Amino acid sequence: MSILRRLHLNLRTTTRRRRLATASAALRQDTTVWTPAPLSEVEHAAESLFHIAIDVSDAPDHAASHTLAGQYLQLRLPDALKPSFLAIASPPKLAAARGVFEFLVKSVAGSTAEALCALKRGDVVELSQVMGNGFNIDRIHPPKNFGTVLVFATGSGISPIRSLIESGFDAAKRSDVRLYYGARNLQRMAYQDRFKDWESSGVKIVPVLSQPDESWTGESGYVQAAFSREKQISDPLATGAVLCGQKQMTEVRY
Repeated sequence: MSILRRLHLNLRTTTRRRRLATASAALRQDTTVWTPAPLSEVEHAAESLFHIAIDVSDAPDHAASHTLAGQYLQLRLPDALKPSFLAIASPPKLAAARGVFEFLVKSVAGSTAEALCALKRGDVVELSQVMGNGFNIDRIHPPKNFGTVLVFATGSGISPIRSLIESGFDAAKRSDVRLYYGARNLQRMAYQDRFKDWESSGVKIVPVLSQPDESWTGESGYVQAAFSREKQISDPLATGAVLCGQKQMTEVRY
């Protein structure tokens, strides 16, 4: 077979593979089921952060699919080029009782999230099915065997952590449950109005500010550094950890 003949066959094979790959990608995209739902709340939660509530009461199967804290979904807008992945901030019981999903969304210039935060109550968005396995809380049960649970979150990473705390993981039955919550300053720290309720459920809140003002007397720097300064773990084998935020949080030397 001549070199030209082989090149021609290779070209046809490569073109055919590209067409198959394109068709396969299109098929994967088409498998997403989108459910229209109206916004019920759009409010400032902190500097550059927005509280978004979406009414899914007309899609009960969709609401019922949220079963575990830490799950997420895709959200798309009519004029956006691509959807946004959002962790669900509300506990599953809220969707079951009221047919509502709540989110904490960071408005980033030029993103779908920015366009979402500019919408108003009643505007309609589209949601994918709920995805992810959520936080595997079974790994820190029963509470008597895991008396210490350390929770770390930064910025909008507090979103699924809120869902975890308000879903409940028997914090009151444990001897030491701490949430290290990091933000640049208090103006960028969401959910401060929930801290009292979280503490009453058995979770000690440790706010950590990376750029505090002169009046701040609490922990400063980064959450992993704040934890390293305390290092109060009586039994590492009876300790669980939940993290959501920057990957640097995992770089803690104990």
